[in-house]
Amino acid sequence: MRIAFVYDALVPYCTGGAERRFDELARRLAVRHDVHYVTWRYWGDDPILVRDGITYHGVGAPRPFYGADGRRTVREQLAFAARVPGALARIHADVVDISATPFLPVYAAWLGTRLTRTPLVATWHEFWGEHWQAYLDNRRLLAGMARIAEAGARPLADRRVAVSAFTARRLAGDGGSRARHGWRDAVDIVPNGVDLDVLAGAASTKPAKRRVDVVFVGRLIAEKRVDLLLRAIALLAPSRPWLRCEVVGHGPERDSLAALVADLNLGSHVTLTGRVPEAELPARLGSARILAMPSAREGYGITVVEAQAAGAVPVVARGRLSAASDLVEPGVDGLVVDGTAEAFAAAIADLLDHPGSLDRVSAGARATAAGRGWDERAADMERVYTDVALRRQPRPLRVRSGQTAEAGRGAGT
Repeated sequence: MRIAFVYDALVPYCTGGAERRFDELARRLAVRHDVHYVTWRYWGDDPILVRDGITYHGVGAPRPFYGADGRRTVREQLAFAARVPGALARIHADVVDISATPFLPVYAAWLGTRLTRTPLVATWHEFWGEHWQAYLDNRRLLAGMARIAEAGARPLADRRVAVSAFTARRLAGDGGSRARHGWRDAVDIVPNGVDLDVLAGAASTKPAKRRVDVVFVGRLIAEKRVDLLLRAIALLAPSRPWLRCEVVGHGPERDSLAALVADLNLGSHVTLTGRVPEAELPARLGSARILAMPSAREGYGITVVEAQAAGAVPVVARGRLSAASDLVEPGVDGLVVDGTAEAFAAAIADLLDHPGSLDRVSAGARATAAGRGWDERAADMERVYTDVALRRQPRPLRVRSGQTAEAGRGAGT
């Protein structure tokens, strides 16, 4: 098959779960298929880059993802979306897989695939729904428009893939009847995976005297709640002068977090490393005892699984909009706590103060991660692509005078 991935972020220039997923899948599928990747031109001026058997199509110079307020900009999404149909027309793929987070480019991919009669798969990492109200500071008109547009993107693809059961439930919304909402029954759950060999190697080379007690890995955005972790460290530090915490990542919250480190007098306990190369992340996890995941919102939580494979015990905040807690069996391969600094501090202290318990849960974490490799995930997605390419050929775009465009949409599983 000729498979095209569409996403405005690309490893190693961007670091996040969604771009890691497409990178891992693309490299594995390229062994057997003709794989293309439509994205911004991160690598330079050449519009086409061929690397590791994958053809990358750059649709323009990369645009800033975040505005001054730390939020994803609509301008960047629209600029990327405008270039997607033309890129897809040139590729002539057998199946297209687009990241539905952010969702605006899904509309453009729908148009492009209707024109080329190409089946469209949309991979949903998150579905926000009512969360738009809080994200947009209760600006009701904007939040309402975002909710409508996000919901409208759901039925556009011929096949929907959710990266977790949590996201699948949110994507299905009210779970309406098959007669009224047949597309809701066409949601495949294919979770993210991890590179087991690399992470197992990081765990096996873990130094006898670990360098880091607690590590956070992720984008420094408000939803990750790194401030909660810092306040937990502040509660622990007075009685544990040896405590060391690393915050690995970059983002719009970097300056405010640095200021909080100074305000809490944590300079000798917390290091803000900034962005590190993707290849270094396994070693960062492998050298830590505990991974902290205080996020208020996670569509999956791939770093939790990576930490488990590397032997770092994940401590995850329980949240209504976070799927990360679904990845942990409390007390067996990690801990799940309430989203407060006090709860995080108590969980971290319990593990650090009882090395036997820490080692037991760490071993359980590695055992859990053993069945979550990328090879298995690539095989799962290959089956989805094969099925949709063979059996879900869409009807061509039809534009009638005075009417909007129509297209057939697959609804079966």
